[in-house]
Amino acid sequence: MLRNKVPFLFLFAALHLLIFTDGVAQTPKQIRTIVVDAGHGGSKDPGATGQYENSLRSLEKDVTLAIALKLVDELKKQIPGVRVVPTRTTDIYQSPTEKAKIANEFKGDLFLCIHADSGPLKQGKRQVGERTVTRYKISYKGKGKRKKKIKTPYESIEPVYEYFKMPLTRKGTSVWIFAAHKTSAKLQAIMDGDENFEIEANGIDSVETSLDFRTPEGRTIAAIYAKRYQERSDRLATMVNEEVENTGRQALGVNQRQKGIWVLQATNMPAILIETGFINNPEDELYINSEKGQQELAEAITEAVKRYKAQVESTNNLTPQPAVTGDKKNTEPAPVYETRAIKDSKTIQVKNNKIKVDFYDDGDIDNDIVSVYFNTNLLVDKKTLTANAHSLTLTIEPGKTNELILFAENLGNIPPNTALMVITDGTSRHEIRLSADLKNNASIRFELKNNN
Repeated sequence: MLRNKVPFLFLFAALHLLIFTDGVAQTPKQIRTIVVDAGHGGSKDPGATGQYENSLRSLEKDVTLAIALKLVDELKKQIPGVRVVPTRTTDIYQSPTEKAKIANEFKGDLFLCIHADSGPLKQGKRQVGERTVTRYKISYKGKGKRKKKIKTPYESIEPVYEYFKMPLTRKGTSVWIFAAHKTSAKLQAIMDGDENFEIEANGIDSVETSLDFRTPEGRTIAAIYAKRYQERSDRLATMVNEEVENTGRQALGVNQRQKGIWVLQATNMPAILIETGFINNPEDELYINSEKGQQELAEAITEAVKRYKAQVESTNNLTPQPAVTGDKKNTEPAPVYETRAIKDSKTIQVKNNKIKVDFYDDGDIDNDIVSVYFNTNLLVDKKTLTANAHSLTLTIEPGKTNELILFAENLGNIPPNTALMVITDGTSRHEIRLSADLKNNASIRFELKNNN
């Protein structure tokens, strides 16, 4: 009976949490405490294991602990003013519920969960020799009741086979957040339609929960979490994906499955889960077991956290800036967007100085009307957002921060005013969701990456 009540109890708790803490959760804040979780642990829960032929037979619990400890050290070294709390520093078992409880009790501002991916292995076979077997040829003699069966032996040569598990061809690092129906194109491509593919295969400490986003409870809880933490989790996850890509590794984007992930939905803070590599892929298994690979991942994640921290904390002090007049007299009124603060701001790095921006209404089509400014210039004047794209081509100036500002002309039928920006940068594609209202603008800041 209790099991049937769990979704209702979780829904009640989530609604209760939202009612009393939503105002605090939406306020930009200092990043003071970061919780780092090494997935799995102890003899009860080794997690995924290297099982293909000639694998290192590594255990996920050992890989995650090694990377997590390096990440803790790197965060302490590069962000000395922040308290870094590991959920475990030795090979012990902790349930997902306990991990989330530790994070919440320490009042973490970020939750970083380290895992290693896996997947179902196909079986192969090969001939290893031959053997001689005795077979029998059947014939009959006589007729009627006198008919007799005669077995004549003869020798035959048949092949001898051995069976083995084939390694995964999938490889790369992916980042996961609590967000319904989000799967990157890169990860979708390597899945090749394999419905059996999922993270955390064969792990006792399954971070999967029975919460299904297709149910009314799942949709409600997803909406609650989205209002409080999803955007910030997505922002951090995107930065981690970018920094992993900068190392030269295959970055598989920001993702989520049909069902929830307990340690992400139960932590009262922005939370991401990093699948550092596929433990049953030979190249990835070597990488995530190596000192070089572990350190590289720790540094990439730390760099993303630094970027995220700087961006979040900078929004605390953002105020409208005066118009730049140069040598001209400021005889014209300041742009209307300067009357509002910027509350929702994101920064992305681009590789080309020419980028395309397509923008749509995000979620329900509810008559959102926006104006768009780029580097103080009005590019879009009072356009209604729909499911069809409004397209812009922007020129990014090197050596400076280029800013696109979304100005809400109304709140639409369902406040606030929300937009989905799809940014195409050569072969790279970014999806950015912005939210503005009649007191606050939203913005995207573009930084031109130096490829030299």
